[in-house]
Amino acid sequence: MKKVLFVLAASVWLTACTNDNLEELHPACDTTGVVSFANVILPIMNSSCGTDNTGCHINNSADGGYGLANYTDMMEYFVSPAKDLKFIRTLTHDPALTSSLYMPQGAAKLDECSIMKIQAWINNGKQNN
Repeated sequence: MKKVLFVLAASVWLTACTNDNLEELHPACDTTGVVSFANVILPIMNSSCGTDNTGCHINNSADGGYGLANYTDMMEYFVSPAKDLKFIRTLTHDPALTSSLYMPQGAAKLDECSIMKIQAWINNGKQNN
């Protein structure tokens, strides 16, 4: 009986071994190049910030008080490093903030890659590209 259990355990262990590449299973978040506003940032805003409908940040007079639906409206919010930091802190659900400031409201935190892309865009000068 011990031999059968040993053979069974050994076969399970051997078949569990694969040559999977971790990068292929979990691709890295690429923020090394220029993060495009039109191709990367705006789609994140549209899918997460209510900008593709009549949601919170459709324009500066909507519920959120500032627009994220286009570059011009966003630049009215991103006027200083302090505002940039506050925006990232709301996205990361920084525990130093009250949870009522967490964005997006009523939904899960953005995925880490999206947050990293937004941070890279901010760090690279918030270009309209």
